[in-house]
Amino acid sequence: MNTSGGEIIFGGKTNVENRHIQPTIILNPKDDSPIMQEEIFGPILPIKVYKQMDDVIEYINDNPKPLAVYFFGKPKHADSYRLRDETSSGAYVTNECVSQAITHYTGFGGVGDSGSGRYGGFEGYKNFCNRKGGMIKAAQPKAIREMTLPPFTNDKV
Repeated sequence: MNTSGGEIIFGGKTNVENRHIQPTIILNPKDDSPIMQEEIFGPILPIKVYKQMDDVIEYINDNPKPLAVYFFGKPKHADSYRLRDETSSGAYVTNECVSQAITHYTGFGGVGDSGSGRYGGFEGYKNFCNRKGGMIKAAQPKAIREMTLPPFTNDKV
């Protein structure tokens, strides 16, 4: 049953007994529909259509941060740069909608409500390591050390 309020343009069949959902594309689902209220971990792709990039950016920024933002078009187009730079998401992807989850170069993960940190690849490895911070600095001249270290007296203030 379609509860999205949008138009199913591909798929849409389910078999509850077999726990199967046919890959489904939904065009312009309503924002308050269940499919648009939670992250989708299944073969369902809602597509919202816009005429102006300003409207796209406003929509993304007015809602919880998504796990990924996808742009289909010329990667060096001004709209691609705007979408990448003016929104926040776990990933920004051009002309692809699956492989960012399995690449070993960036790790997979979200930001805000969609999660934090990365897993997979070297980024995931770093996420689960306790990296040690360090600072190596040359010694300061005695006059500066005496001004900045205790005991603090009226002469140092």
